[in-house]
Amino acid sequence: MTGADHDEHTTTAGWRTRVTAAGALHVPSQWIDDDRTGAVAVVRPETPVNPNGTFRENAVLSVVESAGDIVADSSNAIAEARAMVPWSHVVSVTPWPQGPFDRRMQFLYEYEGVMVAVTKFTGTTGGKRLDLTCSAGLDAYPALVTTFDSIAATSTLELLS
Repeated sequence: MTGADHDEHTTTAGWRTRVTAAGALHVPSQWIDDDRTGAVAVVRPETPVNPNGTFRENAVLSVVESAGDIVADSSNAIAEARAMVPWSHVVSVTPWPQGPFDRRMQFLYEYEGVMVAVTKFTGTTGGKRLDLTCSAGLDAYPALVTTFDSIAATSTLELLS
């Protein structure tokens, strides 16, 4: 699969643009597209941050119906995080004034015995809720949290259709 298959463009300083139906997702140039379905886009580092890690870090862009405004959408995103099994813990929810998102939530959950750390960005536009869910094993998360924030801040997302 080539970059042309997904309408990708190289941008400045080691970043590329992954054009999606929701707008332009800016990701590090060494991140590749993942073939999972059910989302607008899924990207991940070509090489794992921790080669011995058991969870594969990734960023997932999704669009769902809005509950009406950012307060309701943020509340729904929190409820979704809290409902994860076998357990989850919401660490923080803060306003996010950069880029297309309005809220930044950080939470932890367990996946197949591994603790996963997540930064989830949520925005509301055109009757839709945009979510950028960036996940990594707790061992790799500190090395990626700034990258996750940069993806959210520099992406120019809006519903194009």
